Amino acid sequence: MKRAIVILLIVVSANVIADTPVLPSYQQAARLVAAAWKAPPQSIDITYYVTVRDAAKTEQDLRRIYEEAHEQMYGPPEQLNSYMLESRERFVQMNVERFLKEQQEGGRKYKLRIRFDGNRQRVDKVYGPPARTVLKGTAQEEFLPEKKLDVNTPFETSSIEITDQNNVSERFEYLHESKTATRRKIKTRAKFEDSKIMRFMMIPNDLLLRMKLGTRKNGLFKAFYEPNETNIEQLCSGTLGGIGVKIQPDEDAPDVKHRIEITLYNQDKTPFYESTLICAKEDYSKVYYGEVRSPVTNHLISNRTCSNFDSQGFPHNVTVIEYDSEGKVKFNETYQVESVRLNTPIPDEVFEFNPPKDYAVEGLCGHGG
Repeated sequence: MKRAIVILLIVVSANVIADTPVLPSYQQAARLVAAAWKAPPQSIDITYYVTVRDAAKTEQDLRRIYEEAHEQMYGPPEQLNSYMLESRERFVQMNVERFLKEQQEGGRKYKLRIRFDGNRQRVDKVYGPPARTVLKGTAQEEFLPEKKLDVNTPFETSSIEITDQNNVSERFEYLHESKTATRRKIKTRAKFEDSKIMRFMMIPNDLLLRMKLGTRKNGLFKAFYEPNETNIEQLCSGTLGGIGVKIQPDEDAPDVKHRIEITLYNQDKTPFYESTLICAKEDYSKVYYGEVRSPVTNHLISNRTCSNFDSQGFPHNVTVIEYDSEGKVKFNETYQVESVRLNTPIPDEVFEFNPPKDYAVEGLCGHGG
């Protein structure tokens, strides 16, 4: 009888321990701080392939979308002449056919090369449409073969942007198939393509963690938050207001990975944000899997899976999924990295406006949108 009670107490104790929140040790908190304040690369030269899968749409939905897009560009159909009405129908039909074929074949496919160096960025891009028949049932019906994307596929477009200290950007664009080039200045800096790519080697919650574990100086960026020792100690004791963090060995790979659970709370201690990360045990910026979930609905908001990390800590296979308010997939992006170099010099001529002699040049100087 006594032996049975002892066994029962051991089992109960084990369950209680398993259900008890695992507060981070100071060493684990230090790794979390190091990941949150990890400096991004000063430069990047990356070539990758991406497949984008949007939420499924019907032919009727697509026609409405592209009809509205055409109307925004050229006005309502009642204001168009017969030539523009025919052009409108071709525009709508070709885009609907393309989207449906991409939906059937698994998504839109692109190859990109991004070179980023401080205030300078160049993006070379090519689209790889699937084989399809366009304008079916019309006199213009035509079969278009698939454009395969590989190491030898030339880029269709190039976009270069250089931003000065006043946040005024000069943008150069090449359309290689039509052999045209444009040059213009804009007041508002475009969102750099590198930002999403940079995230792949960072912990997803870095800004949130800096706000909770740091002291704000002037501004909202990394350089304007500094780690706060008191906040870090309170995180380890479970007394830091508005946030809870649990860290424990990942059950699938306990020797090399940690599972980090982050919860944000309202003033009434109601959770409104939940994130789970599976990270390398010794480097929390190396994230194999991350998800954000609504504790109210228990629906996923987003998740990211990374694998095939190189010696620089950069993953060569990445999948990003975003969900709508009902937990249904909004889009799915799959990345396959061909090559990447970090913190290596990029020649100045990469960012210079130097179109080939047979390109038509449009010099649109002055401030535009």
